[in-house]
Amino acid sequence: MRKSYDELLGLFKEACILDEVNMFLYWDRDVTMPKKGGKQKAEQVALISKLEHERRIAPIIGELLQFIQTHKDYENLSDLEKRNVFLIQRQYDKLVDVPADFVAEFNKQGVIANEAWEKAKDKADFSLFETELEKMVELNKKYAHYINPEKNPFDALLDFYEPGMNQEAFERLVKPLEEAIVPLIKRCTESNNQPDKTILTRKVPLEIQRKLNFDVLNVIGYDLERGRLDETVHPFTTGNYDDVRITTKYFEENFLSAIMSTMHEAGHGEYEHYVGKNGKYQPVGMWCSDGVHECCSRFYENIIGRSKAFWKYYYPKFKEITGDIFTDVSLENFVAVINKTEPSAIRVDADELTYDLHIILRFELERDLLNGIIEVKDLPKIWNEKMKTLLGYEVKNDAEGVLQDIHWSDGLMGSFVAYTLGNIFGAQIFGKLKEDIPEWEKEIEEGNLQKVLNWFRVYVFEKGNIMDSFVLVKEITGKEVSSEYLAEYLTTKYSHLYKLE
Repeated sequence: MRKSYDELLGLFKEACILDEVNMFLYWDRDVTMPKKGGKQKAEQVALISKLEHERRIAPIIGELLQFIQTHKDYENLSDLEKRNVFLIQRQYDKLVDVPADFVAEFNKQGVIANEAWEKAKDKADFSLFETELEKMVELNKKYAHYINPEKNPFDALLDFYEPGMNQEAFERLVKPLEEAIVPLIKRCTESNNQPDKTILTRKVPLEIQRKLNFDVLNVIGYDLERGRLDETVHPFTTGNYDDVRITTKYFEENFLSAIMSTMHEAGHGEYEHYVGKNGKYQPVGMWCSDGVHECCSRFYENIIGRSKAFWKYYYPKFKEITGDIFTDVSLENFVAVINKTEPSAIRVDADELTYDLHIILRFELERDLLNGIIEVKDLPKIWNEKMKTLLGYEVKNDAEGVLQDIHWSDGLMGSFVAYTLGNIFGAQIFGKLKEDIPEWEKEIEEGNLQKVLNWFRVYVFEKGNIMDSFVLVKEITGKEVSSEYLAEYLTTKYSHLYKLE
């Protein structure tokens, strides 16, 4: 049995390495590929995806799983080893009926659709993307059917990215959150205590921003000998263990976008750097779920990156790097404006309070697309209507509307809920952190970020995938997952910022 277990892990490792190759093909597509390289890249991605999938569903995998789990010595395996077997079995059950040729087609279409999306976004014209997105939606429906023909297609995809998640469960979590934040947004936007938002549009030369962003990574301890920071159209993170690549995007008149994107992606990157404590290339030494991944990134970006404690420590260095651009801006005004709440178009630049409404919008659109209630051609109109209803924002064009995210071109339907789940997980875990380190603000103010970040590393990063996401959060906090902690965190923070009674 031990020999069979080791063989199973060896085959799993081979699939993981092929997945790494594929991740770096995508990184190359988005960071360094020549403009005309799309079709060639699609062929590369299709082949590697197919080979990886064939490794994961090879008949020998099923045979080994059966042999190990029915063997008389199975109980002699450790808990981590049993978890490895369980996770490989769960993955095998989901993927075994997905044809390898379909996986190649799906990933090839992702590269083609991405190329169309970039052109459409550049010209703010959804019609240039519509046909390729229609193909991607249909492929997602097929994928969902292959994964679990008994489930609603959207539920099958939600469960794929977040084990145990479905439409009803997500709606049950976000409904009380929406009920709490919508009136709070109104109170904040109507408050007389409004920060000077023109501070955010001051021109910061790109070279200064690049220096600033690398310095921020150094301050939070991101290991650039095991990672790198590059520029791309839409920030993302890829890789794991000792080769983790993060990206950001710079705007001369929106310096905050790059800083927050860099901290967000650094949260993803740090998770991948430390997740393998229980065994690299083993299921338990890999990330738990998309929701936990986003919990890490949103924790770095918002709970740390937008905190007064962080900027009390870092603001002098920020001013030093940016020269005379912000000499007249006090720390209090700076912290107020980087946390300003205001309905806006772009999800990745949204403040903490309005952010989850952007996710609710995408959740509703994906749900209705995959359930056949709406059609792709109607997306721009429905998107704009929902932006007006949910956020009170009038969308100006397709680029700042339905074309702003890369996810649908890559075929990642069902993954958006992870961002709100990450916020929910993060706020609840933060409550536990404050109990364990009541002086957390003072530690950060004095530059001792590692005391706080090491706590997060031990409780979240290094846990890897030894338990599913909802179990992990309960294990850390002692409480069932609930959005009430996020609602309380946002209410407390924004009531203070806007001096609400």
